[in-house]
Amino acid sequence: MIIKKIQIENYLCYHSVNSFPFEDGLNIILGENNEGKTKFFEAVEWLFNGNFIDVINLISAKKLNEISSGDSFKVSVSMIVEQYDTESKITRSFTVKKKLNNDVETSVVVFEGEEKDKNTGERIPKNAQNLLDRVFPFQIRKYSMFKGETKLNIFDNDEALANLINLFSDARHYEKYTEKGLFLRDKAEKAVEQSTRQNQQNQRAYDLLEGEIMQLHRERDRLKIHLNSTEEEKNKLEKNIKEAEKYANNAQILQTINTRIENIENKISLSDRIIDYNFTTSLFDENWILVNFEPFHKKFADKVSSHSIMHRELQSEYDKHLGFKEGERKAKAELLNNAVPLPIGVPSKSHMEEMLKEKICKVCNRPAHAKGSEEEIKAYNFMMERLKSYLESQVVKESESEKNEPLFKFDYTNRLENLSVSHEDNLKNLRSIKSDIKDKFELINEREKEKRELEELLEKEKEDRNRILGNSTIANESELLNVFKNYTFWQEDLKSINEDYYKLNTKFQDIQSQIKLKQDEKDKIDLNSASSFLLKTRDLMRHIETIFIQTKEKKFEEFIDKLESKSNKYLNQINVEAFTGQIKFSKKKIGGDRIKIEVSLLESGGRYFVPGTAVRTSMNISILLAISELANEVRDETYPMIFDAPTSSFGETKTGDFLNLINDTSNQKIILLKDFIGSIKNSDGTIKDLFIKEEFNSIKRNKAFWVKLERPFDKRELSTINTEVNSL
Repeated sequence: MIIKKIQIENYLCYHSVNSFPFEDGLNIILGENNEGKTKFFEAVEWLFNGNFIDVINLISAKKLNEISSGDSFKVSVSMIVEQYDTESKITRSFTVKKKLNNDVETSVVVFEGEEKDKNTGERIPKNAQNLLDRVFPFQIRKYSMFKGETKLNIFDNDEALANLINLFSDARHYEKYTEKGLFLRDKAEKAVEQSTRQNQQNQRAYDLLEGEIMQLHRERDRLKIHLNSTEEEKNKLEKNIKEAEKYANNAQILQTINTRIENIENKISLSDRIIDYNFTTSLFDENWILVNFEPFHKKFADKVSSHSIMHRELQSEYDKHLGFKEGERKAKAELLNNAVPLPIGVPSKSHMEEMLKEKICKVCNRPAHAKGSEEEIKAYNFMMERLKSYLESQVVKESESEKNEPLFKFDYTNRLENLSVSHEDNLKNLRSIKSDIKDKFELINEREKEKRELEELLEKEKEDRNRILGNSTIANESELLNVFKNYTFWQEDLKSINEDYYKLNTKFQDIQSQIKLKQDEKDKIDLNSASSFLLKTRDLMRHIETIFIQTKEKKFEEFIDKLESKSNKYLNQINVEAFTGQIKFSKKKIGGDRIKIEVSLLESGGRYFVPGTAVRTSMNISILLAISELANEVRDETYPMIFDAPTSSFGETKTGDFLNLINDTSNQKIILLKDFIGSIKNSDGTIKDLFIKEEFNSIKRNKAFWVKLERPFDKRELSTINTEVNSL
């Protein structure tokens, strides 16, 4: 796509109709400050994006002053482009009517498009916005129009990288696949979950795990927000620090000192973490609280020993008592010549009473009298004792539960003895606690001493840095002091933010690990509950999603490498016979998933270099030219680039070299400059006239224009202002 002509009519300083017929290649518009150069750029911006501008401020005051009340005129900006041998015209305009008392009435803004028929030459009306977006897409225009040097660094905008990837990287083709992979994997996960939930035995554990995972996800999302905001603040501080460092004459030494300061601060932070030891944890988890336990253990062991002796004595006495009872039983048995006695109650109570009443033993059929022969008395007494024993046995049996109760119903003596032995075995470890505490305090004291030494060294390094900052390129002393003061504060703030970021990121990674563990537990339940087919399908979907993501990331890396290579190619062309360095793109993750690209300039050996304005401008223009080349490769189409004062820090000689080199690059370029214009001044120092310097004749270009105010004019009266367009 080539811009063939831009026409400006009654727009601010451009009175009447003014045309800029451009050619493919390098087009230069020269203009002194406030002579109409920047107004040309703003007119093109209005043509592309002018819906929300108050048009009353765009009217040519000179044209309005020329007409009478009731008359009207048109304010418009139009562009004729050629694309694939087809010519199109896009115009944005409105009508102005002058009323009484110089009041102004404006019509609605009209946005019109036309396309020229190749065969008949007839202009066919088209929807202007659709036509513009087709011939010069909005996404491309974002990387094609730049006003001033400060706007050239596209990566100041966090969205720039995402836009570039969507436009030019092959990674954009995998976006739909990663989304589809996520959709399919999610479907497979839900199918497995549904199958597992049908097992009532596992449902409760499964629900509990899901609740815990959801809670962890919420906590992770909350931390991610903090991580993102902390990262943004960190990036701002780092950017401010780098900007301040460019004022130092010896940036390389400054960078070395900053590296040493960072290392010292890291060591101090490590010492702080050791000094800030969690004694409460050691007190309980490491049993420091038992450091003086041994005397208490001795008293406890003595009491347990005394109790054990008393326990055994009482048990011995009780056992003797039971022994006496057993002796009586044995003595009775001996009365029967050691024969095994009959059970009590045999013969029965009624039989015994019957035999005693009839005074005869019906077992042996012998008489038994209380008075009579010795044998009869003996037999009678024996039966009487048997009856008595039976009657007594009935009484004893009712309270039998008390007869053989143990002496110690709840005997904890053995447990106490085992506890005492356990403590005795652990005394060796407990005795080492004093040594552990001593070692820990000695370590902390050493770290405190080391921290004091590091802090002294840190102060010395900061003093050295202050001396370098003091030897700066800033002429204004108050400005230097302001930069120096801010620089010091930024360094301290950055240190604090880095510590906060480290803590937040540590928590974030810990939650990620917890989520992984909980998910693994869920997977184990699935293995025991869900069908084999569903599990295999889920695993397959997980692998497919991973492949899509990894492929997308690989294509992204390839895109960054290609952009870096092309940028360095243009930088070498533009900065010939001057310091070039090497452009390096660094990918950074913000808060876990957002990606930002940082652009650095490296010296040989990979050392970071803080570029001045001119070198930075060359670097940024090289990146933009690389993007333009990528657009040509991807879309098989070239697009124009429009720059307003992109090389104001170069100086005329370097600007001339730059223009001659950029002339050899591909695609159309429209560059607005204030260089190569000389002036003839009046005796009072005011400009009498302007002229184009002879040096401009050596500048290679395809077309050149000179915009300047028509003289004479009254600088206090807008109605005298008119910019003339001269073709060179």
